Amino acid sequence: MFKSLVTLSLLSAACLLALTSCACTDHRKPTAKNQDQDKEIADAGPILARKPTSLQAVAQIKPFKENQIRGKVVFKKVKDGVKITANIEGLTPGKHGFHVHEFGDCSGDGSAAGAHFNPTNRQHGGPDSPERHVGDLGNLVADEKGYAHYERVDKVITLEGENSIIGRSIIIHADEDDYKTQPAGASGAKIACGVIEEVKAP
Repeated sequence: MFKSLVTLSLLSAACLLALTSCACTDHRKPTAKNQDQDKEIADAGPILARKPTSLQAVAQIKPFKENQIRGKVVFKKVKDGVKITANIEGLTPGKHGFHVHEFGDCSGDGSAAGAHFNPTNRQHGGPDSPERHVGDLGNLVADEKGYAHYERVDKVITLEGENSIIGRSIIIHADEDDYKTQPAGASGAKIACGVIEEVKAP
């Protein structure tokens, strides 16, 4: 009787050891599905650790008709708003109205771009005026060689949400924006245009 109990205990211990060994060992065959799952788990850490991309938009400026205006306008989301940087050449010396218009269509004579982008239904003004269109960016100032550099951080325009300027157009006008004449500052004909397109920067 005693031998039987000892034998039974030894058999129970052996079975328990075998079960424990089975539970701790992964006997999955290295199928493509399992390998894909393992890869997803391994990749999850680096993906979560990546920094979010900075939202930017660019407009490549091209002329209407036969003038030689060329350049680029960059919009970059920063802490205090949207930083706008423009480098334009081929202008006549002096000031030129510089606005975001409703539609991203630079075809024809520029009329397809619509009016100034004004989703808040405000009066026209300068870029720092309390009352202004979202699209009112003021003037480009071209030197004697026709080159203009523009740089400011704007707190009104956005690159996200319902009032985003992405997909709209940036227009350069023939004359100076006086910041007061309605509805466009008496800035004259449209002479160049670029569609504002989103890009992702690391």
